[in-house]
Amino acid sequence: MKTIILSIIFMLNSVMACTQEKNDNLSTVNLNLKEITIVPFLTKQNEFIYVDKISFKPVINQHFQTATTFTPTGFAVVSNEKNEYAVVNETGEIIMNYSPYGIDLNVINGLTFYKKNLEYEKKMPFYKWDWNIMGSGIKKEQTYHKTEIGILESKQILLDKDIPYLEDNFYLNFIALDENHIFWNETLYQIKNKKLYKIETNIAELLENKKYLKNTNNSFSIYELNKKKPILNGLIGVDKMLILFNKDKIVLNDINKERFAPEVPKILLDSKNNVYPFPQYDKVFPQKIKKATTAQIDFLRKTTLIYSINNSPYFLLGIFNYDHNVWAYDWLYVDVEGNMLDALESTYNFKVLDQVGNLVWPDRKMIFPDELNTEKWKFGKINSYEGMHNLYIIPIENKEEIRTKGLWNSQTKAWEIKPEYYNISVLDIEQGVYALQEEENGLFMLYDNKSKKMVSSKKYYAVNSNGLVSVKQNDDETIYYYIDIYSGKEYKED
Repeated sequence: MKTIILSIIFMLNSVMACTQEKNDNLSTVNLNLKEITIVPFLTKQNEFIYVDKISFKPVINQHFQTATTFTPTGFAVVSNEKNEYAVVNETGEIIMNYSPYGIDLNVINGLTFYKKNLEYEKKMPFYKWDWNIMGSGIKKEQTYHKTEIGILESKQILLDKDIPYLEDNFYLNFIALDENHIFWNETLYQIKNKKLYKIETNIAELLENKKYLKNTNNSFSIYELNKKKPILNGLIGVDKMLILFNKDKIVLNDINKERFAPEVPKILLDSKNNVYPFPQYDKVFPQKIKKATTAQIDFLRKTTLIYSINNSPYFLLGIFNYDHNVWAYDWLYVDVEGNMLDALESTYNFKVLDQVGNLVWPDRKMIFPDELNTEKWKFGKINSYEGMHNLYIIPIENKEEIRTKGLWNSQTKAWEIKPEYYNISVLDIEQGVYALQEEENGLFMLYDNKSKKMVSSKKYYAVNSNGLVSVKQNDDETIYYYIDIYSGKEYKED
């Protein structure tokens, strides 16, 4: 059974990315959103209808092969027995007609963005035929995907592309700068009458406080929203730095080096030789070190990662330590005045992630100090998501080489969820709802971390944060339906 899942996608372009617990922009601004009281309900005939989530009384009497929950703006994706997809509103009215195109929805600033996508085989002209010299034939067709992205409310089409499958792909990764401006596909838009109008292009990266980095012929400028003149311009990307200490010149090579050249440089240099490190390029790295020990200067000479700590006067300096069993960095700090520090004077809630989302800073020893490791566990890569604050999902391996995961609170230095589970899936960070899997290939249970109780006794093959679950029947058939992840109530006919 094919199911369309409502998704919100946010792509990170940099190898080293930053998340902060307090971020005043780059967040969704919710406007004109509804309180949705109807849910998809699975009948005994293995079809979906929509019912009131309290009384289970049918609200939309039409039957669908698959159905999603409604967006906060009142739209859902449904399919029929022909595996065609459509968009309906809360009364069942078809807003987007049935077609073979798969459909995704995403709500930003009170607007419902849709993506229609269709894969198909397209005949190629003779000169593009793929001739196989091993004798398996001639490939005369190529897989293409046709993508359309637009706004449901105004029917504005923002993109309509028909391209080879392995070439460009497009996502609903719209980001709100404020209630009137949206960033998407390297472009800044203004919202007017539920439509988007381009006001700036060639944007390489969004920054904090409604600022953005613009790329023009490999020269970068930093702008602030609604201001025509750049804050900084003529910036170029570099991977080397010159720093003075007393009479010594310290040259740092291959700073923030990546396997492939990044689209956005991690170090920017202006015409006055001022260096601005990523991610916000908000302050100048000191050209002279005023205060440092011999050991700190030795560390500086070996530094390979420099990171500007947002909303602070500090920079993070890192050296990859190849002696560790688990990949890790050693760290020092320097302030804008050129004073080197072994530790920060104040606590800053920032996190450094690698290109696949694994946590780099704070590292394991900061989160889970060695003196607390009385069981002599080995540790895997730690994960933490925006909004989790001091909570971390930590994989461990015990003396019997059994691997499990737990939820650790770095502030209280205690397990919120003991490391007794094969997998822990985050369903709702704010409400503290998780899905716990006891063993590999085992079933998932809903767990409320605030009450420290299982939400229900029911177990599922898979659980999604929007309440979509899957269960295997006695005949090994998998069925899909929705539940309330907070109460365990199941929206299906017994």
